[in-house]
Amino acid sequence: MAYFPMFVDMTDRPCLIVGGGNVAYRKVMVMLDFGAKVTVVAEDICDELGNLTADDIADENKSVSDTANKENGQTDLDAEGRITVVKRKFDQKDCNGMEIVIAATDDNALNHEIAEYCKSKGIMVNAVDQKADCSFIFPSYVKEKNLVAAFSSGGNSPVLTQYLKGKEQEILTPFLGELNEYMGQIRESVLSEYDTEAERKRVFKEILCAAIDNGMIPEL
Repeated sequence: MAYFPMFVDMTDRPCLIVGGGNVAYRKVMVMLDFGAKVTVVAEDICDELGNLTADDIADENKSVSDTANKENGQTDLDAEGRITVVKRKFDQKDCNGMEIVIAATDDNALNHEIAEYCKSKGIMVNAVDQKADCSFIFPSYVKEKNLVAAFSSGGNSPVLTQYLKGKEQEILTPFLGELNEYMGQIRESVLSEYDTEAERKRVFKEILCAAIDNGMIPEL
């Protein structure tokens, strides 16, 4: 099985996480880190996950669509309006309308059932620690603002990807994250001022090297 490396804009895209334990919590934090709108469905919620939405857990009898589409303030959402927790048993219809589903329960059979349903509906799915049930996998990554480095072993060796992540953290610093933001801010002006790709590349490289050498972000 070969996985294609691809960065996808998840901003405000609906994502379902089934499960309320520590593993589910970690997946929630990853999806929130990349701007997704997250719905969690689980009968039991761990303390870490509960603390995200302590006053906002949806009633057991409400569906995902009921809680996710409230008007007038969306009082059951937290984390900048991007997370909904529904405390009840999972139902297959919870997957409908989702772009990504993560099966993170402690029941392998249920995770497999969720994965099979999602695949039949063309929904991208990850079943935690069940490689054969995954249509995508989570890489180990380092993120500083919009600058991201990610590593994947195709599910073969999480220990190796964690090792690579540790090494990358020594290189991908908060300073580089800030520098990347600056480069994005000046991009349009450089593109409009210089006509050829070679000139633009030279200017961007000069700015980048000067900032790194001086350890300072240029002023706009």
